[in-house]
Amino acid sequence: MNSLVADCSDEILHHDMKAILQKMDRAVRQGESLTSESMVRLSQQLDTYVLIAQIRKMRCVS
Repeated sequence: MNSLVADCSDEILHHDMKAILQKMDRAVRQGESLTSESMVRLSQQLDTYVLIAQIRKMRCVS
């Protein structure tokens, strides 16, 4: 996780988060349950990026 926080640019994080959200949106439109394994996995991936963004914000505030 530490290397992701340091190595990934904000643009890459934004792009990856947007791609995950698009996959989630597409899955919901296709009738995928919000509690399905694939949706949970996508949500966990998104959580990782949100955590990275929060860590970066805390570092800027400090």
